[in-house]
Amino acid sequence: MAASQNPIQGSLFAGNEHQDTNDTEQLNSSKTSNENLSHQQLKDDASLRPRIKKTSKDPNKIIKLDEFSDAEIEEPKWSHHNLPKIDDLTPALKHYVELKIENPDRVLLYRLGDFFECFFEDAITLSQLLEITLTSKEGGKKIGKVPMAGIPHHAADRYCTELIKKGLSIAICDQLESAPAKGNKLIKRGITRLITPGTILEEGMLRAKHNNWLASVLLESTSKTDFINWSLAKIDVSTGEFIVQEGKDTDNLRQELIKLQAAEVISEKNSISNKSWHEGLIEITEFNQTSFSKLEAKTTIKNHYSLNNIDGLGIPFDSLSIRTIGGLIAYLNKTHPDCNDSFSNVKKTSISIDFPSIKNNQSGLIIDNQTRRNLEITSTQKNGQFQGSLLWAIDKTLTAMGGRSIRRWLEEPLTDISEIQNRQKIIGLLVKSSNLRRSIRKILKAMGDLERLSGRAAAQQAGARDLVAIAEGITRIPLLKKYLNEPIFEKTKYFDCIINLDKDLIEIASKINNEIIDNPPLSLTEGDLFYDGINPILDGLRNHLDDHNLWLKSQELQERKNSNISNLKLQYHRSFGYFLAVSKAKAINVPDHWIRRQTLTNEERFVTPGLKEREGKIFQVRAQISQLEYELFCKLRILVGNKSNIIRKAAKAISCLDVLSGLAELAATNDYIQPKIIDDQNKSRTLSIKDGRHPVVEQILVDKVFVPNDIDLGSKTDLIILSGPNASGKSCYLRQVGLLQIMAQIGSWIPAKSCTLGIADQLFTRVGAVDDLAAGQSTFMVEMIETAFILNKATEKSLVLLDEIGRGTSTFDGLSIAWSVSEFLANKIKSRSIFATHYHELNQISEYIENVENYQVLVQYKNNSLSFLHKVEKGGANKSYGIEAARLAGIPKEVVNNAKVILNNLEQNNSNTIEVN
Repeated sequence: MAASQNPIQGSLFAGNEHQDTNDTEQLNSSKTSNENLSHQQLKDDASLRPRIKKTSKDPNKIIKLDEFSDAEIEEPKWSHHNLPKIDDLTPALKHYVELKIENPDRVLLYRLGDFFECFFEDAITLSQLLEITLTSKEGGKKIGKVPMAGIPHHAADRYCTELIKKGLSIAICDQLESAPAKGNKLIKRGITRLITPGTILEEGMLRAKHNNWLASVLLESTSKTDFINWSLAKIDVSTGEFIVQEGKDTDNLRQELIKLQAAEVISEKNSISNKSWHEGLIEITEFNQTSFSKLEAKTTIKNHYSLNNIDGLGIPFDSLSIRTIGGLIAYLNKTHPDCNDSFSNVKKTSISIDFPSIKNNQSGLIIDNQTRRNLEITSTQKNGQFQGSLLWAIDKTLTAMGGRSIRRWLEEPLTDISEIQNRQKIIGLLVKSSNLRRSIRKILKAMGDLERLSGRAAAQQAGARDLVAIAEGITRIPLLKKYLNEPIFEKTKYFDCIINLDKDLIEIASKINNEIIDNPPLSLTEGDLFYDGINPILDGLRNHLDDHNLWLKSQELQERKNSNISNLKLQYHRSFGYFLAVSKAKAINVPDHWIRRQTLTNEERFVTPGLKEREGKIFQVRAQISQLEYELFCKLRILVGNKSNIIRKAAKAISCLDVLSGLAELAATNDYIQPKIIDDQNKSRTLSIKDGRHPVVEQILVDKVFVPNDIDLGSKTDLIILSGPNASGKSCYLRQVGLLQIMAQIGSWIPAKSCTLGIADQLFTRVGAVDDLAAGQSTFMVEMIETAFILNKATEKSLVLLDEIGRGTSTFDGLSIAWSVSEFLANKIKSRSIFATHYHELNQISEYIENVENYQVLVQYKNNSLSFLHKVEKGGANKSYGIEAARLAGIPKEVVNNAKVILNNLEQNNSNTIEVN
């Protein structure tokens, strides 16, 4: 069969194959073959042959074929790095074991070429957890094969994410030079960073709209043996946020840790030994105890922030927080050392972090973790899902920064009335002007995560695409500034960094946009990062690379002509370099000076002495280009990293604008109103809402219209007894009141017809209960513990929402407890409270306590059929309709009918022998 005239594979020079072979002599001149040109010669060449900036990919760019691996697969022989004698190992594996001994508890990823490899037990772990092939590598003459498993270096983030999710820490050993130093056989390698759950910076490992907290905790016993002081410092290394707080009692510390949901918590041995604050909650990483000592902690803090003393931080001299902060920074010094700062004898971290902010535990609306769970603020109670939570319902942010910001707003609602009102006014302005709102949101929509991007730049871990995203984000800030010309934007001080944008940032953004190409590659070490015309030496090298490529093009044409093989192609493979490819049928006709390099099924590959000589020169020029581009990029990245704090401040302003414009969009599209916040001490306890709607349920309902309801508390009424049958909507009403209070205190508008309310200092709920079998506690005991917590903590400015207290015991026991709790709330605490119950007997309390009012959820019972109207009105219910609710739930008819008979007998005999479950 005649050989096909179509090319076997694509040519390196597709579309540009026709060239006069007479040019070959010119291309072989000394000018193009001289690979040792000086910088001045390269500059002169660039001046003589100036390059024009290209904004699209070069169509003649060489396409590299995929690599392949011939690694043999064997069963693992060595299961641990300590089994072989270290001196029997090959130099590379010997170095691996030495590093593994220093990091025994971390998976060691060791860079070999284009892969991060693991050996011994780490290889086995990697293959099992990531479901990748376990191969082997020659370990030495006395050792034989050792287990090996690897991941591509360009996909390391994805695989490391999976390892982090499984609770593992990782040590990265990377190449510190591109080629071995003279006289060395091995490339220099070293640990460049440690990855732990709380110290990750890579975008692929982080959830965009969640903070990734690393926390440090210390405990200090007081003179009272049953009382403990604690300090909690938390930092998000990806955004630089640094917050510290102190408190008393381990129960309060547990509450903070539950709310925090930290990715990692560190402490020292003595604090960890007290298990009451962390047992069953989170695993604690033990860190060097001396790092938490007062003297070393102060030194660490001063070194990191370059301070002469730490008085300016606003932390008391003898505060436990000094030690907590110092230990946390020391941990970052270890996990993220600044490898570029070789001139300093002080060990510092490469992470850019803010000055620690002191959190006042009384600065916002206090919401305990049980209340957060009951109200489903950030996740649902049943399955822990995001959809169905308050955050899901109101988060209309367009940026990752805004998403994290609104989550923080919900976690810590405000109590400062002026700040709440400022937020309301901005939302009002954006609601009123739809054009303004849409213009701002259009700009925000394509905004990158400047907080985390600048953090990676400061830690010198940003890629070229990260810098492009930073520049794109910065160039959008002046566009935002145009729309912030109302006085309210200046008054709030949120937006100073947008209105008074630092000119240096504009210059940096311009530099990035003018130098880095629009869509740079992921790799920083293979060139093609920068435009032409930004560096004369780089232009000169690229000119010479173009000359070599022209020679390759002419060589293909010449060899095709000399061999009379029309389908001959000159190609490139990363492993084999350049070669001439011909079909099997034509291989017998090749010239004598061709050297066979490889035989494939349908193809033969050859090289020539001239081609191999030219290949060496091309590789040398490429290496020079790649090295120069990497050096230029590092300088640019340092420039950006030095401005990371300013970029982050601008990012925080952008995130606030994103949240407020998102809440305005929510209000405008869902018929929300601005609640009136009372700033009158005498009326500050008022909670009056007309036609309030549940912000989540309203969005979930598709085929039905949500039934709005009123609430009036804090003026004449302090306690509402809300009666009605089960499943009638009492719990929904309770949650609705709590969520509207929270929304109002973050500055949001709310779903209602009108609203006047005062600021709450604390919010408590007890809705539903479950067994805590791990703690040996029944449903009723859990219920009583939660109720006790509320009764001991609530004040007259609190909002208390209770549901079905006392149902976990006998009827009269439960009724007695519910009655007593109601009286205590009304007479003693006088907090604004709603007590939902099916004990309609509690309606009698309003007859002798003035500040108690009865409300009921209306139902319609007609023709032996019960309908829930979901409407709350004044007046107490006189029946619980529990049996009818059971019938609606699907209880067999026989059981329902028998229950009616039993109920009739019990009501007549006033029996107390049946327990309510």
